[in-house]
Parts: sequence; structure tokens; C-alpha cells
Amino acid sequence: MIALFYAVTMVGAGLIGMVQPLLGVDPEIIELVQFGPALGALAVLPVWRRRWRPPVAAGPALSRPVLVRLLAVAALTAGIFGTVVAAYALVGADVRYTRPGALAHSFWIIAAAQFVGACAEESGWRCFLQPYLRTRFGVVSSGTIVGLLWGLWHVQVFAAGPVYAAAFLLSTIAISVIMAVLLDGARGHHLLVAGAFHTALNLGLLVLLADENGDPAAETIFAAACVLAAVAALVTVPLATRRRTRRQRFGRG
Repeated sequence: MIALFYAVTMVGAGLIGMVQPLLGVDPEIIELVQFGPALGALAVLPVWRRRWRPPVAAGPALSRPVLVRLLAVAALTAGIFGTVVAAYALVGADVRYTRPGALAHSFWIIAAAQFVGACAEESGWRCFLQPYLRTRFGVVSSGTIVGLLWGLWHVQVFAAGPVYAAAFLLSTIAISVIMAVLLDGARGHHLLVAGAFHTALNLGLLVLLADENGDPAAETIFAAACVLAAVAALVTVPLATRRRTRRQRFGRG
């Protein structure tokens, strides 16, 4: 199933990427290649329905566990970009901040489109591949594998040179480990949480770092911030989960 998913994701994204210029869709709004993993997930759907059921959704969309994870997403995103800004200040560099109003399109249209694209992408990475691998590997191992495959899927980064590509892969692995921690043990709604985190990161990169400019230094700083956030998530999220479980066991609100 993994080989089929990845092959369809790679080929599908490539074909969709060739169609985007013909449709005249500005990549700043949405990159249609993000629908590649959704195609991969659809390709394995007939197989997984016979062998395994992914935890896509269960219970109310805004239940307490979901809200807690969304708050963790907000905190981790703020921590990542706060670390980036602090690192820039430390080395005496200027953050390439772009005012949302200065973008070529409405920020809210971009945000909505980015969320759609992120959810399309995460329907494959975090709603199929991550929980499927989690049945065989630990949280960190499964997150690392997904992060590596996810990073390699962005084949265009290798044109920016080995340093940039290595930093990019490090960031995708760290982000994937964060998502693996956030989603581990969650009874559904993986798509909402993963899509929200993915969207927040993309928007942060859009207004703060101009991520796609191929600057190795900028990508290295971002990757380091993601690694620190992954360590923080590994330490704090499981502890918070254990505390919630203990309170529920003893009937305390």
C-alpha cells in the first residue's frame, strides 16, 4: 500500500503541476500539486478498506481533545516563528516580512485556499501514511519516515543546492514528528489538526521568510526552529496527555 500510495502521489503531483500554468492559477494562492497525496490516498482506498480503517474523523469536530490539539498547533507555530525571528536578530539579519495587505491577492483568499490545499495534502500524509506506519513503528520512527518521504516528494528543492535541500528535509522530518506526536492517540480529526498546522506554517513562511527563494541560511534557521519545536512537543504533549488521562480516570474535571 505504501509503494502504491507514494507512486501515485509522485506521478499525480507531477501531472497536476504541469496543468497549473495552463489553468492560470497563481501558486501564491494555492499549489495544485498539493492534491497529489489525496490522489495517492484514493488509490489505496480499495485496499485499505479491506485491511485497515484510517482514523480520519470521530466525534464532534470541536470536542475538547480537538481544541487542545489546535491550541498546541497555535503554540508550536508561534514558537517556531518566534525562534526564527529571535535567531535573525541574533545574527543581525533582517526578517523578510511582507505585510498581508501587500500581497498580490487578498490574504484571506490565500489563507482559505492554503487550508484547502493543506487538507488535500494531509489527507495522504497524515490521514493515511502516518497512522498506517504507526501500526508498525513508534511515534518518532513513523514521523521520521513520513517526514523523509514528504520532503523527498518536494523534488524542486534539490535545484536550490545540497545545503538548502538538507535543511528542507530536516524541517519536514521535524514537522512530521510534531504532527505524529499531536495526532498519536487522537480518535479522529487528523485532517483538521494537520491541515491547520500545515496552513499556519505556510502562511508564516509566506509573510516572514519568503521560503521559496532558495536561501540556505533562511531554510537552515527555519529547520533548526522546527527541530526545537519537535523536541518541545515530544516532552510536553505526552505529559499533557497523561495528565488528562489521569484526571479522567479519577473523575476530576
